[in-house]
Amino acid sequence: MKKMNFFSTGILFAFIALTLANCGGDKENAIDKPKPEENSCDGVNAKFAANVLPLIQDKCQHCHTPGGIAPFALQTYDQIKAKASNIKDAAVINSRMPKGGPALTAAEKKILGCWIDGGALNN
Repeated sequence: MKKMNFFSTGILFAFIALTLANCGGDKENAIDKPKPEENSCDGVNAKFAANVLPLIQDKCQHCHTPGGIAPFALQTYDQIKAKASNIKDAAVINSRMPKGGPALTAAEKKILGCWIDGGALNN
């Protein structure tokens, strides 16, 4: 019986050692590592005046105007830049906005996300 117990314990330790050795995983090919093209803004035209402002006007300003039902306005560059992180969270990442209308398309989310990640420039 002792021989069998010793053998079982040895197999258990070997299994644990192999499991722990593999816990580091292959960082280069990790499943949860985003693909570069998924987060890439290469080729995305994310200019404030040409792309972002018209998008905000079309999708956000129905509610985000002075005296509107939203708690803050999104009409000027300064107002939009001040709320850039909120916009990214609510509209780009979590699709909570716009309320009462269709969600932003993947292309619209990409434009806003890239503009914000690029520093939310007035360009």
